[in-house]
Amino acid sequence: MPDNFFTTEYLFATVAPTNKITFFVILGAFVVFIVLAYLTSISKKMHKQLKAWVFNYFLTLGIVGVIISFFRSQSLPYIGSRFAMLVVIFMAIIWYFAIVFYTLFKMPSEVKMTKNEETYQKYLPKKKNK
Repeated sequence: MPDNFFTTEYLFATVAPTNKITFFVILGAFVVFIVLAYLTSISKKMHKQLKAWVFNYFLTLGIVGVIISFFRSQSLPYIGSRFAMLVVIFMAIIWYFAIVFYTLFKMPSEVKMTKNEETYQKYLPKKKNK
C-alpha cells in the first residue's frame, strides 16, 4: 500500500494510472456482480421484496463499476478517477447496510403477515363458476 494512500493528491488525482492486471481484476469483480444479479433474478426461494432489492443492488453496482472501470482504463479525467471509484464503493456499502436492515427488522414481520393472510384465505369459501 502506498504511503500517500489517504492524501488528497492521491485520492483526487484527475486521472488514475492504468494497469492492465488491475483493470481486469476490477472488471472481473464487477462482472461477478452482474452474474450475481442474474442468479438472484432466477431464484425462486427469496422473499419478493428482498429479491428486488438484492437484484437492483448487484445489477446497479455491476453496471456502474464496469462503466467506471472502462473510463479508468481509457484514462478519462474525473470520471475514471480514484475518487469516483471510492464514491461507488461508499454508496454500495450504504446500500448494503440498508438491505441488511430491511432483512433483519422489516422482512420478518412482512413474512409473518403474508403467512397469516395465506392461512386466512385458505378458509374462505371459493367462488363457484357458473
